[in-house]
Amino acid sequence: MQQALLQMRGISKSYGEVRANAGVDLTVMPGQILGLLGENGSGKSTLMKILFGMVRPDAGGIVYEGRELAAGSPREALARGIAMIHQHFTLVEAMTVTDNLMLGFSDDRGMWLDAAATATRIREAAQRYGLDVDPAKRVEELALGEKQRVEILKAILRGAHLLILDEPTSILSPPEIERLLDFLRRFRAEGHAVIFITHKLGEVLAVADEVAVLRDGRMVGTSPVAGATRQSLAQLMVGRELQAPVERQRATPGPVRLSVRGLAATDASGVQRLRGASFDLREGEVLALAGIDGNGQGELADTLAGITAPLAGSILLDGVDVTRGNAARRLGAGIAYIPADRAGTSLVQGMSIEDNLALRDIGQSPFSRWGRVARGALRQLATQRMRDFDIRARHPEDAARTLSGGNQQKIALARELSRRPRVVIAFQPTWGLDPGATRFVIDSLLALRAQGAAVLYISSELEEVMAVGDRIGVLSEGRVVSIVDRDQADLLSIGLAMAGTPDEAAA
Repeated sequence: MQQALLQMRGISKSYGEVRANAGVDLTVMPGQILGLLGENGSGKSTLMKILFGMVRPDAGGIVYEGRELAAGSPREALARGIAMIHQHFTLVEAMTVTDNLMLGFSDDRGMWLDAAATATRIREAAQRYGLDVDPAKRVEELALGEKQRVEILKAILRGAHLLILDEPTSILSPPEIERLLDFLRRFRAEGHAVIFITHKLGEVLAVADEVAVLRDGRMVGTSPVAGATRQSLAQLMVGRELQAPVERQRATPGPVRLSVRGLAATDASGVQRLRGASFDLREGEVLALAGIDGNGQGELADTLAGITAPLAGSILLDGVDVTRGNAARRLGAGIAYIPADRAGTSLVQGMSIEDNLALRDIGQSPFSRWGRVARGALRQLATQRMRDFDIRARHPEDAARTLSGGNQQKIALARELSRRPRVVIAFQPTWGLDPGATRFVIDSLLALRAQGAAVLYISSELEEVMAVGDRIGVLSEGRVVSIVDRDQADLLSIGLAMAGTPDEAAA
């Protein structure tokens, strides 16, 4: 009988009164891809951080390749062949790919000092696994999908036999997702193993051999993927029948609320990503834009929100030119922004839920008086918004970082949407969220649209774009193309437009 590669037994971890893991058992075999499923807050990330040594368990043990694995030591985990690819990358942006891979890496031949030899090894591994990347490029010049490939190559060159991937496809376009799944199959074929944390059930069905499901910190079941369906896996995740999608009322758009013409902007490294984007967004509608990473999605969102100054073009809000306004002025004018990076942009992780919810209102009465914060009024505001947006936490004073990704996103939604904005810019608002939290985000935006707000929904998730948009378009090579009404849209035409062969159509 084949020996298990990994055995986790009786793993328990609590943070105060919150039980993240409760007696969890998990087994992974060599040459296996295991899909680890569960709603946000179910304990998946905590369990994997324990495996990788980032978190020390309160109880339980880990046996890897027949020997006990020391708790709380990422160094030993790496040395034993366990690597973890996080949602938020651990790369030095100003350094090259080669330099990043040499950081902290050494072997008997002193490769860590030999940049040319390291670059050669990167190219060889990239070709072998289908992970194309230029060793000489600076990381800040890479798209998100390329940065992920650098992280994977770093793990491979350090001898990883067990790869932990945390929501790896949430930032990828459809072609990049296929490339990643193909890599996982190649990696498995060599006898290595993968733990694949995801909420995308179609990808689990496409590549995993087995699934394990966590719910409320407990392992509720494992199952072979053969014979499973999306519905059966989703029901196992949430422990209840899933609600039917919200019944959409046909939109009756009002006048143009946001008019964008010839908008151009650069990314953080100075590369122009937005190249003359133009569209109109009407009152009471959702304009959903699909696009492959690197085609200007983030630059469009940041420029509309006033975070980035445009190189050229104009932005009119209800006929008033706001092109030169900064983020504070856009906010005051009624534009709300929900960015993709809730951990680094939407929230201050070390601050309380209460303070994060009040960031937009802290300088106004009744939340501050004579230069002092009125804690009672803030507590009342936070309690109401936590109730309205189903933010699950013990107390408003809990730090934002202690919450699951879904609950963190609800804080951002509660703060931005409670202000009844005229325009909402939602950029990848469901990134890394489970089906229940994704449904909550979409329902919240559609409810605001029903109240007359205009919503720009930017996402690489084609199914979401098709489900959410009243009109649907594509952001390709920095321009908005192929905008059509939802009843005229189809996946094939959108996919072709994303690939750069659109049927040009202006808004």
